[in-house]
Amino acid sequence: MSNHTTADRIAMYVGGGLVVLGTVGIGFLEMLLGSPHPVSGEGQIVHDALVPLELRSYIILAGFLVWGVYAIYMVATGGHIPGTTQRDIRAGQVE
Repeated sequence: MSNHTTADRIAMYVGGGLVVLGTVGIGFLEMLLGSPHPVSGEGQIVHDALVPLELRSYIILAGFLVWGVYAIYMVATGGHIPGTTQRDIRAGQVE
């Protein structure tokens, strides 16, 4: 774990944290504190979200955006093999 760079840590903690918060964290919050799902007279399920779905989606997308920026950064800098400090040089690439 000590071989991770600052960029690795930011991608893991910020990006992963936002995705987990948006999916699991808010999902549990909705289960515990959310409104029940009554069925209307026409058989339609009425659902009022405690956390607006747009906000939840933006949180998850922000996590994906962090991961995307991290991926672009790793491609641009050449990256390294996970768990080592060795650079990931593929065949045919010039160091």
